[in-house]
Amino acid sequence: MLAVIDMPTVMHICFGVLRTYMRILLINQEKKEKKMKKVVLFAVLSIFVMGMAMPVAALETEFSGEFYVEGILNSSVNMLDSDDTVDYRQMRLRVQTDFKVSDHLKLTTRFDALEKVLSSKDSAFDGNEDDDNIDFDRAYLTYISPIGMFEVGRMKGITWGTTFCDDESDTDRIKYTVPIEVGDGKLYLVGVAEKVTENDKMRDDDNDKYYLGAVFKNEQYATGLLSAFYNFNKFQDPGQVYATNDLESSYDNNINKASYRSLLASSGAPDSMATYGGWYSANATNALTAQGAAKAAAAAQAAGNLAMAGQYAAAAQAAAAKINADWPNDMATSSLMTMKERGTTNDGKVYLLSPFFQGKFGDLSIEAELDYVFGTITYDDRYNAVDRDVKAFAYFVEGDYDLSPINVLGGFAHSSGDANNDDTDIECMGFVSPGVDWEKLFILNSDYHGMNSSLGNGVGNHVGTGFATASTAMLDGYQMIYAGLDYAITDAITLGFIGAMSKADDVPQGPGYDDDQGMEYDFTFTWKLADNLTYKAIAAYLDGGDYWTTRASGGVEDPTVDPQVYALFHRLTLTF
Repeated sequence: MLAVIDMPTVMHICFGVLRTYMRILLINQEKKEKKMKKVVLFAVLSIFVMGMAMPVAALETEFSGEFYVEGILNSSVNMLDSDDTVDYRQMRLRVQTDFKVSDHLKLTTRFDALEKVLSSKDSAFDGNEDDDNIDFDRAYLTYISPIGMFEVGRMKGITWGTTFCDDESDTDRIKYTVPIEVGDGKLYLVGVAEKVTENDKMRDDDNDKYYLGAVFKNEQYATGLLSAFYNFNKFQDPGQVYATNDLESSYDNNINKASYRSLLASSGAPDSMATYGGWYSANATNALTAQGAAKAAAAAQAAGNLAMAGQYAAAAQAAAAKINADWPNDMATSSLMTMKERGTTNDGKVYLLSPFFQGKFGDLSIEAELDYVFGTITYDDRYNAVDRDVKAFAYFVEGDYDLSPINVLGGFAHSSGDANNDDTDIECMGFVSPGVDWEKLFILNSDYHGMNSSLGNGVGNHVGTGFATASTAMLDGYQMIYAGLDYAITDAITLGFIGAMSKADDVPQGPGYDDDQGMEYDFTFTWKLADNLTYKAIAAYLDGGDYWTTRASGGVEDPTVDPQVYALFHRLTLTF
C-alpha cells in the first residue's frame, strides 16, 4: 500500500485560495480595510506552513505483511503411552513499514501483534498481559551511497544461500553490499558486523560475528561463498549448557535456588567463602524451619493432637531434605563435576565456510549447500581445562524435475553429531546452526508443532530448542534421504507428498543404543483462494525407530515410549 502527497496539487490549491481571497478584498476594499491585513496574513501563513511541510509530505510509505490463523493437533507430544492428544489454534499479525525518505534513503520497521493462542489474552510476549500485544522486532535504515549500500540497525539475520542451516532471527548489525556487473550477471560483495550479545558495557565479554561473502547471480543460477568469524567471549559448550540446565532443574523446587545458583557461578573457586556463606546462610533458614517444625511436632504429640503432629513432622522432613539429601547427592553428579572442571562459560574463536549453489537447467532444478565450522574454545585459567576443538559440518543436495503438472524431487541431508559432551572435540553442527528454516519434514525438521524439544520423552527432533542448546537429538545430528512430488491439480490447488528415512549421526557408545529414527510421511494440500489468500494443510506421520525408545533411558528400551506420532496442521494466510 502506497501513500504519497502530491505537492504541486497542494500548492495549486493554496494559491487558488489566495486568489479568491484577493478578489474579495478588492471588491470590498473600502469597507474591509482592516480585515484585509488579517486575511493576507492568514494566506501567507498557510503558504509558509505548507512550504515547510513539503519535505515531510513527500515521504513515501509502503506497508506489507501477513495475517494468519492456524490450527495444530499432536497425537503424542512426548511419545509416551500416557500422552493425551492436544490441539489448539493460534494467530499472528505481522506488519512491515518502509519509509522512503528519498531514492537513496529508507527506514524499515516491523512489528508482530496478537501473537497468541486463540481465546487467550492479547499477547504471548510478556506475561500474557493485554497491554503487551505489540512487539517491534526490527528497525533499520538503508542508504544507497555512491560506493555501495549500507544497512544499519536491527534486521533479518542468520540466513544465507538456501534455507538449509538457516535460522532466521532478528539481529543487530551493520551490513555493506556492493553490486558489480560481471558478464551476463551481477556479483554481490557483502560484509557484516553483528552484535550477538552485549554482555558487559565495561568489559570485553561481548559475543560478535563478522561475515564476508560473495554471490554471483544470473538468470540461470546463483552461487556464492560465505566466510565468518565468531568471536565469542562469553559462551557455553554443549556440556556446560547441559550441566547448567541439569543442576537448575534438579533444584526447581528448592526455595534457595537463587543462592545455590550463585554458588555454582563460582564453582572451581573454593576460596570464595563469601559465595559459599551466602548459600549456607540461605539454607540455614531451612535448618531453622526443620528445627521449629520438629519442636512443634513434639508439642502436638505431647498434647495428643496426632494429626497436627504428623503435619509438623512432614514439614520438618521436607525442610531437612533440602539440606541433608539434595546437596550431597548433587555434589557427586557429573553435571557439577563439569562445572568444577570447566566452569560455566568459555571463550570461542570459530570460523565458518559455506558455499552454495542454486540453478535451473531446463526442467531440472538443483540446489546444494555445505556449512563447515572449525575453531577452538578455551576456558578460564583457574580451571586448568584443556582446549576443545570445534569441527562440525552439514550439507545437503537436492534435485527437482518438472514433469508438469507433476514435480518430483529427491535429496540427501547430513548434519554431523556428537553424543559425547566430555571429549576434546565438539562435532555437533546443530549446536552452531540447527537449521530450523529448512523444515523439509514437518515432524523431524520443524518447530511449528511444538514437539521439537519433547519427542522421545525429552530427546527432541533435529532442530531441538535452537542455537547453543543441549537438545539431545539436535546434538546427535542426522543423516536423512528423502523423496517426494507435487501435483498441480489446477492453477489454484496443489497436492504434495514427501517421505524420508532418517538416522542419528552419532549415539553414545555402548550396548542398547540405536540410531534408527524411522520414516516420516508428509501429505500437503495447498489452495490459493485468491491472489493474496492461501490455505495450507499438512498431515504428517512419523513411524519412529528404536532411537526414540532407548536414547532418553540410557540405552535400555523404555516400554512406555511409543514412537508412532502424527500431527495435523492447517493455516489460512492473508498477505498484503
